[in-house]
Amino acid sequence: MTPMQYTVPEDVLAAHLAGEAVLLDVETKQYYRLNATAAHVWKGLERGLGRDALLADLLASFEVEPSVAEAELERLLADLSERRLVRTAGPDAAP
Repeated sequence: MTPMQYTVPEDVLAAHLAGEAVLLDVETKQYYRLNATAAHVWKGLERGLGRDALLADLLASFEVEPSVAEAELERLLADLSERRLVRTAGPDAAP
């Protein structure tokens, strides 16, 4: 099974600040502020990491239980997808 992949749409811009990131959806003109953990995940998304690699990166970078990291990653990815800040591409991706 191919792991879930994500892409950042061209109309979503990111500015990385000290310990956080700010996203701008150019189409809707809405800004989103990401905390340090979410900004770390966003950098992984920009590098093209899939879900499994994002989780491994979180576990290597933060002191967190695997089950907690996985649940929070799923929540973040679902939220970003719902807001159309990332698109899914993979076996479970919606058309």
